[in-house]
Amino acid sequence: MTTFPEDDARLLENLRAEFGKQETMQRLFQTVLPHLEEGRRTLVYILAQVDRIGHTAMEPFFVKTLYGPHYDRILLVTGEGSGAGYNPFILQCPGPEFVHVPTSDPILPLLGFLDGGILDLKLFHLCLASPQRVVRDFGRHAVAGGEIRHYELPDGIRERGEEFVAAAGMPEGAPFVMLHTRDMSYLPEKAHHAFRCADIRTYTQAIRRFTEAGYWVFRLGDSNGIPMSGVPREAVDVPRHPGYSQALDIFLSARCAFAFNQASGPEALVRAFGRPAATVNLVYELLRLPLKNDLLLFKDYVSSGDGTRLSYEEILDRGLPAVGSGEVFAEMGVEIRENGEEELEEAARIMIARDRDGTEGVPDTDALHSFRTLGLAYEQRLMSDPVMQKDNHDFYAHAHGFGVPVPSVLARKGFLDRA
Repeated sequence: MTTFPEDDARLLENLRAEFGKQETMQRLFQTVLPHLEEGRRTLVYILAQVDRIGHTAMEPFFVKTLYGPHYDRILLVTGEGSGAGYNPFILQCPGPEFVHVPTSDPILPLLGFLDGGILDLKLFHLCLASPQRVVRDFGRHAVAGGEIRHYELPDGIRERGEEFVAAAGMPEGAPFVMLHTRDMSYLPEKAHHAFRCADIRTYTQAIRRFTEAGYWVFRLGDSNGIPMSGVPREAVDVPRHPGYSQALDIFLSARCAFAFNQASGPEALVRAFGRPAATVNLVYELLRLPLKNDLLLFKDYVSSGDGTRLSYEEILDRGLPAVGSGEVFAEMGVEIRENGEEELEEAARIMIARDRDGTEGVPDTDALHSFRTLGLAYEQRLMSDPVMQKDNHDFYAHAHGFGVPVPSVLARKGFLDRA
């Protein structure tokens, strides 16, 4: 979608008009019919943003969980795919019941932004659900204790990945960490996303902590980004390696001991394969769904006027999790600060200990209860807001058991106690 609500509303209005046209439905049927099999219950899901790795990884995972038990086949209708965020290997992973159906039609993929529920079109069912609707519905499914159905790693991708890590020098059976940071080399035209970025140079101590503990580190990301420097040979900048293939994004996400990543595309792959993760340099967002035991290291929100830390209650009262633009944060007088080297190293230490014995990183029970209680109150406000309901933004993952904040986050002076 766009960064301007009025443009989004206009786009959705135009798409609803397109969906109502007979010729549009005829093109949809012509696209789908060759892939139907008699006697097999089929769901068609339109994936609008196949050019974005996070959506390509996330949406089929959620669809697999929500609808997989009810259908024999799920057809994923997408555009043809291109650009920096497109990874053609991802759609090999949801499972054998999934069939990828790319189309050059300029309109059909955009219908994936519409919400209309499950439509019975006789020959197949059509799931009209926007990304926001699918994320929200998955969140509610998980909160209710529903079964989660993860991706499956294809043998060809596994074999390619095993060959790569061996060629990189990693001993057989050694554990490894999938590391990902995002900077503005990726989609530089989207400057409003700068608040989501982080500097890989602040990760050096954390990387050394991993390698000294016996882990290899494989860094994913954009080959034009800031390179790692001052790190041991056990830390590999994967996109700069001569043996790089996009298949490695899949393998490393699926087979890591754990990930140390940001809220950007590859984190959705890690989640889809059910691997543990520490998500660092994290901002508060609606519809961000870590796995239950993921470690969460949030950025610090401060007043740009005097540098005073905003309390969690202030962050929620001002509706900051619903803000998705750096320009809007600036207009609101809010500065978002990246995690420091010591914070990152501490998160690395916790993840190592968790991987070894599973006991580290448990926050104070009372503090965690306060964090969740504030989140629940915020979610109640979202649920009573007609605009948020209409936009499927009436769910807040941090009100529930999606990930656990690093203890130091909850202990930040003024965060929970306003002191």
